[in-house]
Amino acid sequence: MGKYFGTDGFRGEANVNLTVEHAYKVGRFLGWYYGKQAKGDRCRVVIGKDTRRSSYMFEYSLVSGLTASGADVYLLHVTTTPSVSLSLIQSHNPYYDNGIKVINGRGEKLEEETIEKIESYLDGEMGEIPFAKRDAIGRTVDYAAGRNRYIGYLISLATRSFKNMRVGLDCAN
Repeated sequence: MGKYFGTDGFRGEANVNLTVEHAYKVGRFLGWYYGKQAKGDRCRVVIGKDTRRSSYMFEYSLVSGLTASGADVYLLHVTTTPSVSLSLIQSHNPYYDNGIKVINGRGEKLEEETIEKIESYLDGEMGEIPFAKRDAIGRTVDYAAGRNRYIGYLISLATRSFKNMRVGLDCAN
C-alpha cells in the first residue's frame, strides 16, 4: 500500500486530502508514462465517474493532465466501474469523499510499481514531466458508445424473464 494509493485507488475528502492538483498530476503522469509505452500509438484512457458533486472537477482535472501529456481521453461520464473495465467510479464512501481509481489496459488494478512511480511524481521526487506540443497534444472524446456497449452486455446476460419481479436498489448517497 502506498502513501496516496490504497487498496482501491487514491481516496480522500474532496479538496482536503484529495485535490484537483492531485488529479491533474496523476493525469500528467499517466499520460506521459503510458504514452512512452504506446510504441508509436497514442496513449488512450477511458474515464468514468459517479454522481458525487466533486466527480466533475476531478474528471476535468484528470482530462487536463492527460491531454497535456499527449493522451487521448474517452469520457463515459456517469457509469459503473465494470463498464470502465469493459470499455477499454463508484464506491461506498461518504458523499464528500471521492477517489481516483486507476485500472490498467487489461481491466485490472494498477501495478504496484506504477503506483510507486505516480507517488514519487506527486511528491516532486522525479522532476517535471514535459508537456505535449502541437500535434502531440491529446484530445477528448465523448464516448457514449462505450457506455452503450456495456448496457448491451448486461442485457445479454439475462437468461430468463424478470416480468412480475420486484427489484430493490440501494442508491447510497
